[in-house]
Amino acid sequence: MTVTEHATGLRGDLVLGDDVLTLRCLRDADAQAMVDGDDPDQVRWLNDGHTSDLARTQEWIGRNQREWRDGGPRRNLGIVDRATGALAGTVEAHLALPDLPPGTVNVAYGVFPAFRGRGYAARAVGLLCTWLGAATDAATVVLRIDADNAPSLGVACDPGLRRAGLVRVGPGPDGLVHHALPLRRAARVALACGPAGSGKSTLAGRLERAGFVRLSFDEEAWRRGHRDHPLPAHVAAAVHDVLRARLVAHVRAGRDVVVDTSFWSRASRDSYRALVAPVGVVPVTYHLATPREEVLRRLAARTGAGPDDVVVPAELARAHVDGFEVPTPDEGPLVVLGRG
Repeated sequence: MTVTEHATGLRGDLVLGDDVLTLRCLRDADAQAMVDGDDPDQVRWLNDGHTSDLARTQEWIGRNQREWRDGGPRRNLGIVDRATGALAGTVEAHLALPDLPPGTVNVAYGVFPAFRGRGYAARAVGLLCTWLGAATDAATVVLRIDADNAPSLGVACDPGLRRAGLVRVGPGPDGLVHHALPLRRAARVALACGPAGSGKSTLAGRLERAGFVRLSFDEEAWRRGHRDHPLPAHVAAAVHDVLRARLVAHVRAGRDVVVDTSFWSRASRDSYRALVAPVGVVPVTYHLATPREEVLRRLAARTGAGPDDVVVPAELARAHVDGFEVPTPDEGPLVVLGRG
């Protein structure tokens, strides 16, 4: 049975991270680093006994790019060392591995020799599990490890993964040692993030049609009779208070929610994340990285016909776009849409 994403059709560049690693979709330019990072362990455990070559690796990256774009079951991410920007390995979530129980995702990983011994594999698994719990209907992650693969068995003993619930299940029917990590099931929250004119309302509408409750700052302000932006600070604060209260109520009731507001600063995004953290919800940020010129063109064409068409003066529009704080992967699961 295939595990599915909650936001099918809203696929972009997935980026996850912390203060040490960034996980991102693989790029064509990663092929040489992958070939250079090959060694006997990689060949034995990940490459089915085949030594990597550039042409085959490029073809493999292309297949993975298509999997992300088309919603295929194999989702590979590059593990990037944040300090140097170097590719340090890969991690994969397989959403439809045969013979696994329904709702189970297989996770595999490999770290290049120069980066081993730093805990990168365990960090990457933890980050990937955060996304799986927040953005899919997966219930369990399984690590399937050969009994002779001591480094991977070491990852399964990582204290952080153990605290998260990873346990050794035992030998599986495939002859590998299975370790299972239950994912917390909770309501899902999407943060539609971008300056006015970037396409947030269109994205939020698509999620609403997929079953999410939509909470819109502009619609609430319009309902209260406000037609001009920016709103006075006390009015904006009151609107956010309403959205925050509704968000918590819906999440506690188990409903999926998309919050449609600019989230122009990290502080604003963090404030909404903090609201749902006590109930185990990790929001996914969908960043509308629409080009600046296109955003300004859309805003210039507005007529004030409704809450999603509020007129923004040209000078204010430029200030909003130029002052926008772009979300970063260390904030939490991040999907970048419309870049370029």
